[in-house]
This record gives sequence, structure tokens and C-alpha cells, in this order.
Amino acid sequence: MHRYFGILAFVLMLNLIWAAPAAAQTDRGTITGTVKDTSGAILPGARVEIQQGPSTISDGQGQFIITKVAPGTYNATVNYVGFAPTTASVTVTAGQIAHLNVVLNPASQNDTVLVTAERAHGEAEAINEERVADNILNVLPSEVITSLPNANIADAVGRLPGVTLERDEGEGKYVQIRGTEPRLANLTIDGVEVPSPEGGVRQVKLDVIPADLIESVQINKTLQPNMNGDAIGGSVNLVTKKAGDRPTLSVYGLGGFTPIDNTRYVGEVGATAGNRFGAQKRLGVMISGSYDYNGRGIDDIEPVPAVATAADGTSVYDITTPAFREYLYNRRRYGFGGSVDYKLSENSNLYVHTLYSDFQDYGRRYEYVLGTNDFIPLPGPNVPSFTTEARDPDFQVASLSIGGDHVFGTSLINWQFAVGRSRMLNPIGGGESHDQFVSTLTASNCQWNSAATKNLLLPVFTSPCFSEAYDPTTLQLQQIQDSAHGKTAQLNLEGTVSYAKNYHIGSHTSTFETGFYIRNAHKFDDSFEIDYCPTNPGTAPLASQFLNGFTNHNYYNGHYPYGPGVSWDKIRSYFKANPGAFTSDPTICPQNFPQGGNSNNFDLVERVTAGYVMNSFDFRRFHLVGGVRFEGTQDNTISFDNSTGTLSFPGEGSCTSILPSVSLRMRLDSQNNSALRFVYARGLSRPDPSFLTTATSVDNSTTPPTVTIGNPALKPEHGDNFDVLYERYLTPLGSIQAGFFYKRLSDPIVSLLSGPRPSVGCPNPACFVNQAANSGSAYIAGLELSFQQHFSYLPGLLSGLGVSANYSYATSQARNVNPGFRVDSPALLRQAPNTFNISPTYDRGRLSLRVGMAYNGANIFSYFFSACQNGDQVQPNGVCPNADPTPFGVKGPLGDLYLYSHFQVDAQGSVYLGKGLTAIASGLNLNNQVFGFYFGSPQFFTQREFYKPTYTFGLRWDLQHER
Repeated sequence: MHRYFGILAFVLMLNLIWAAPAAAQTDRGTITGTVKDTSGAILPGARVEIQQGPSTISDGQGQFIITKVAPGTYNATVNYVGFAPTTASVTVTAGQIAHLNVVLNPASQNDTVLVTAERAHGEAEAINEERVADNILNVLPSEVITSLPNANIADAVGRLPGVTLERDEGEGKYVQIRGTEPRLANLTIDGVEVPSPEGGVRQVKLDVIPADLIESVQINKTLQPNMNGDAIGGSVNLVTKKAGDRPTLSVYGLGGFTPIDNTRYVGEVGATAGNRFGAQKRLGVMISGSYDYNGRGIDDIEPVPAVATAADGTSVYDITTPAFREYLYNRRRYGFGGSVDYKLSENSNLYVHTLYSDFQDYGRRYEYVLGTNDFIPLPGPNVPSFTTEARDPDFQVASLSIGGDHVFGTSLINWQFAVGRSRMLNPIGGGESHDQFVSTLTASNCQWNSAATKNLLLPVFTSPCFSEAYDPTTLQLQQIQDSAHGKTAQLNLEGTVSYAKNYHIGSHTSTFETGFYIRNAHKFDDSFEIDYCPTNPGTAPLASQFLNGFTNHNYYNGHYPYGPGVSWDKIRSYFKANPGAFTSDPTICPQNFPQGGNSNNFDLVERVTAGYVMNSFDFRRFHLVGGVRFEGTQDNTISFDNSTGTLSFPGEGSCTSILPSVSLRMRLDSQNNSALRFVYARGLSRPDPSFLTTATSVDNSTTPPTVTIGNPALKPEHGDNFDVLYERYLTPLGSIQAGFFYKRLSDPIVSLLSGPRPSVGCPNPACFVNQAANSGSAYIAGLELSFQQHFSYLPGLLSGLGVSANYSYATSQARNVNPGFRVDSPALLRQAPNTFNISPTYDRGRLSLRVGMAYNGANIFSYFFSACQNGDQVQPNGVCPNADPTPFGVKGPLGDLYLYSHFQVDAQGSVYLGKGLTAIASGLNLNNQVFGFYFGSPQFFTQREFYKPTYTFGLRWDLQHER
């Protein structure tokens, strides 16, 4: 690997030597300036072309610079989608800087919406940024993010083409780009890699970050050599807010409610302020802050689908141990962002960017588990139980970067040093601690009433089920699980430097670029859990001693009764007042580890070093970018040793990846309004930190719990990505895109789910067991279509109409999944066949209206299916050895675990009241969409939960709008 970096260093030195004479030349001049609209707003992504000369693109602050221009007078033409092209004259003098500040007008009088409507202006910026990008890029500006009720960044990103969401607790959590798992995408803030706050994984929960702190979201769907290679699916970059030429001051406040669980309340406040200072406005400062509270309520049912044998010997579907859950959350999320930049000169600037966010996902859960007694005998007495749970996870993400951009003649040097840190307090089971009660009944008369069940999604149970389970005088305290100890955290230190040189081959403009990157990461999990049991089980207290008066008479829309609420806090008070009544002795509480260690503990140090070379070349209507990136990885781990009960099991590994890429953009018309793109790029995905160790972790949110076991033998996954995209930009403001993508994956890492069965680390007699493995090979292919337009050319009131819509189709196949146990080739995990977003818009005068309709198709969450029952392997001829194929097949209740499809309707409207003040009203999840999982087919569900709509109302005041 070091020889590659030696070559890169040699090439860099040669180019610096080459650049020195050019930098010393004084017989040429420089053109610099800013592109704005008639309201004074900056226009990033504008194309500035000099007559018979070079061209450039305005940056995020609307500024541009063209160096080494021969003395003379030129016509400069500026193009920007949604605005009329403008030509201005500029005179260049040798050794001097010529200033050219351009103001663009809307394409026609009807298109003034572009400079008066916030969302339309943001859409114009996004379209132009996508048009001039070297790679395939989607941009979501802040004006679009805040025009719909997006609680966090994940909700907003989920509205882009080719993106599906994994939702949790009523909000988006992980993004899945082009049918790939969340772990196949990376997250950066202003280009800085963001570590995951969760233990053992790399993907970042985007619900940690408030939506209002971000200026825009960029999804890079194809890779370039100057981008980190760990993004087979794509790369999400969050761009923080930065100061512009106009003063910025914005304040908002929102409040509302959700009509569930006796009404839950929500609220949000935030502010942004910034300006440039000094006579020449060299110093820019921007700060922003946000806080929101979400009193989320959830009604949830979780049965365990099963297959039983009837009296006549046939296999029949059965439901066992259904859990009736009620969640009461108090979710708090706050954060701030800051940016300071200083222009040393027209050609050089320094900057500091930072973002901090904290998310307290606190809540309580009541869970009644019915003691069904149908066909399937379960271990032990099958009686009802009750669990009350506290969830106290606290997530934190922070990023700080310091860097500079410096132009020397025809050369550009960029450098950046950054720190990224994340942590999660109380990570065990997602921050869950439990108190468990078990019925004192010796047997249960509860049964699933299959004859009375007309809808398998609303199973009917006999009356003893609820009378037995909801009797607090028969529920006796059996265990107190204290998991709120320790944390998982990761610290990244990274640095990057790049050098680019503009040169000409004949009359054709080219740019050579090379760079070096290093990241040192340290991630650990030191959490532990203590289980307490009554010293005298026969005299342990009953649930009736801890009732808190909570009731819900409309649980699951009135389909089921719900038992009394049992207070977590009262149980804890009793525990503290009676320490002698409980013990943590492992001989009495056999699942308890000694204090100070747990099997999910690990320590990982990972170093990534990378270097790249790339070159871009313009030839008539073609723009070609190609190069190669080299990435080396070194891992050193220590994980929990079950034989000694200590953190002492070592491990190490290293790998090198060569990642070439090439992209071609071909203009199809002289105005650059239509083009074809062809891209090839290779990426990689490193195994999750926990899989690089022998660590195990337990997720108690499932029934029964799920144990995840590490697999240090995993190899990195690689992907070859091929893309073709047609794009056309419309008048007055819009675009059409149609693309095809194909990803060929080698050694894909898949998650294999089995059980319920006994396992190391399982707190129950049996658990679902999850373990990752390399599955051989796989592919994913798909289509993406998008359309966006403002219909300002329509007459009268219709001129305010607009629409933004996209549709994605994907298909995939994973080969050699769980060899020996299944012979089929299922779809890849998280690959949704169909995804679409439709957002009608209306902007006219003071009124702005938005509707967001988002659909994600069902997709496999974990592989579960095995072709043969009883753990038998398939014979070479594809037949089970004991002629016992799994009943109902892959689509039956023992099939793979799927996420339900999700169709959600949101809406928001605003009215400008004057003096900078805008009134806002919104509705989230207006159709009360379900979230959950099923095995094989939707009727065999194992979780279905509802949230009901959330309604909010508020005000926003904006200084720029006031003007």
C-alpha cells in the first residue's frame, strides 16, 4: 500500500514544480465576482463562461474566480436554470483583478415566483448544483426541507429519488439509497466523516440531527476518486449554514399534538443569525440552534407467528405469546451549528465549521404478553407476563473542521483537519432496562380464536387471555434488569490535502487533481448490565402494588382492551428502599454477568489511509472525469472473552482496496439544458465494528429477544457501480431525469436470522439469533425517474401550481445465502422493489401549500427462511433429507423477515402575514400509516404499530423576508 502513496507524492511534487513558473507569471489577469438575483440572494451553481475562453461555476456563496486570463475586453455569459441568461462586459488588465458582479432576472415576468417564494428559490439552487456536478448528485435545500413537516434529516432525505427509509418510533431513522442497506452509505458533515453513536455499527441514525440546522443535503449517488470509497450505495453530505452577503436573522416556534394515548404534545423552537463584517466583508459568521420535544405515543401488537401440527397431522398457522405494547415517549432533540470564514484575499480563505446535536430518546413502555395455549408446547408454564421498561438512550454527534482554500495562479490547494465524535449513553438493547412480572397461575386458558378471526391483522383471542393477563394481583415481580450503565463512543481524527491544476490541451480546458487522506478512529463499548432477582421469590411484590392509574380506552383504535399501567418509577423506589429483598448472585439470576463486563463490550482502533489521482477534460460537448483511489485499512480489536469474563480477546486485520472511477457527461444542446451521463465507480463497505470482534448484543425490543453475534472472519464487501442518466432542464424552473443503475456486489455481507433457539448471551431460554456472513455474490439493478416543474405559464390562479415527483424501481438477487439450508436466491436486504414520492405545490402571493406523499415498498429486513425443518441441510439434489420441507414455503410464517410497505401523507401550508412574519400549519402522517415487520407474507405479522397524525401550528420571522 505504501508504494501507491509514494507514487502519489512523487506526482504531487512534479505538479507543484510545474505550477511554480505559472504562479510567477504576471502577464495575465484574474476575473472574480458574485452572481445574485434581483432580490440580492446569492446564486450558487451558476455557469460563468468567457467568450472564447474558460468557464467556471459559482460556489456555495455565489462567488466565482477565473485565473490566467489574457489582457483584453471580454463578454461573460452567465447561465442559471430558471433565470434569463445574462451577458456582461469585463476588461482584464495584466497582473490585476477584474471584478464582475452579475444580477440575473427571472426568465419572464410570470416567473417572479423564483425570487419571492422560498421553496422555489431553493429548488433553483438545487437544480443548478445538480446540473454542474461532475457526478450524479441530488440536492435538497433547506427551503424544501422546511416546507414539509420533516422532524429530522432522515424524513427530508426520504423524499429524494431512489431513497427509502427505515422508520422507527414514528420518524425516519436510516436512509437506504438505491435499495442498499444503511451500512452501504456513509454520512459526512461538510465533507467530514461522521462516526455512528450506536455501538457496533457504522451507519448513523439521522434522527439524531435536527432538520433546521442544515443548509442543504447532498446525496452523491456515484463516487469520484476525491471522495471516501466506503459508499457503495451512496454518500450523504450535510452542508451546514454559512454567512452570505446579506444579514441573516430567522426565528421560529411551533407547537402541536397527537391524538393518541390520551393526547401527546410536540413543540419546536429555533433561530439562525449571521452576517459578513468589515469594509470588504471578509469575515463571515453564522450560528444556528434548534430544540424540539416530541411526546410520541405508540400502540403496538407483536405476536410470534408459528406453524403447528393439527390433529389430522397437517401443518396449520398458529399465533403464540402475542405482546400488547404501549409506548409513551418524551423525545428531546437539540443542537447548534456554527461557521466562521475569513477571506485572506480574493484568492484565499480560511474556515471553521462545527455542528453539535444531542438526542434524548427517553420513554416508558408497558407490555402484556398473553399466555396462549394452543397447538405448540412452549418451555415452562405457559402463563401471562408483564414487563415495564425504561428507555434512556442519549445520542450525541459532533463535528469540527478547520481548513482553507488557496488559489495560486492556475493551481488550487485545499486542506482540512477535522474531529468527529459521537457517543450513546446506555446502549444495551437500545437503552432499555426492564422489570418483569410473571403470573402466579399454574396454567393458562388463553387461546388464539382462529375461527373468529376474520382479519389476520386483527387476531381474535378468547376472553380468558385478557382477564388473566390484566390481573395485577396475579403478576409477581421476577426480575429487575438494570442496563443503564456505560456508553459506546467513537472519536475520529482525520486530515486531507489536495492539489489541483488547471491546464490546456490545445484549446481544451483540463484539471489535474491529487490528494491524500488519513482517518484514525477509536470506537469502544464499555456498557454493562446487572440483573436482580428476589431473594425470596415466593414473597416478591405483586404488580398491584405499583399501579399508576394509566388507562387507554381506545387502544389499537378500540379493537383490544388494555390493562392497567404499572409504574417503572414506583418499582425502582421499592427496589432502593428494600435492597436486602433482591440479589444479583448469578446462581439465582443465571443470566447476570459480573458487574463491569458484558459480552457486547469491545474496543476497536481503525486507521484508514487513502490517496488518489484524477483528471477532468473538456472537449467540445464532452466533459470527462477519471481517476483511481487507493484505500488501506488496519484494524486492531479487543473483545469480550466469555471463557474469562473479561475484555481480553484480541484480533487484527488489514486490507487494501483499489477503487477506479470514470464519468462522462455529454451535452445534447448548445444551451447545456440536456445531457447524458455515463458513470462507472468502484466502492467498498467495511464490516461493522461488532462483527470484527467476538462481541454479542441483545435487542429486547423483539419477542423473544434477538441476539446478534460477531463474526471476525467477515471480508469487506465491494461493489462495481454502473450508471446511465438522461437529464433535461425545463423552463421556467424544472427538470426531467431518467436513469438506470446496476451494482455488482462481491462478498456481500448479509444478516442471517434463525431461531428461536438457545444461544450465548440470550437472556431467555430461547432467542432469535442474528449473525452476519459473506454470501458469495449479488447484484442490484434499477430505474430512477424524476420530474419537477413550476407551471407559472398557466393563467390566473393556476400559475401558482407546481409538482415534484419521483419513482424508483429496483430488483436484486443474493446468491449462496446460508449455504446448505436454502437453495433459492432471495432479494438483497433492504431492497424495496418500488419507491415513489409525489409532492404537489402551490405558491401564489402570500400563500404556500405543500403535500408530500411517500411510498416505500416492502423489503427483507433479515434472512430467516430455511428450506428444511428441524435444522436439516438440503441435499445436493435440492431435497430435504427427512422429507420435511418448511411448511408454507418461503412466503409462509417461517419465511424471511420483512419490513412492511409504507405509504405516508404529510402536508404543510404557510401564509405570509407581513413584516417578515409567516404563519405555518402542518400535518404529519395524516393517514395513520402502520410500521412493522412480518414473516414471509404480510398476514404473518410479528409487529404492527400505529402513531396517528401529528398536528402543529406556529410562526416564523425572517429578516430577509421582511425586506
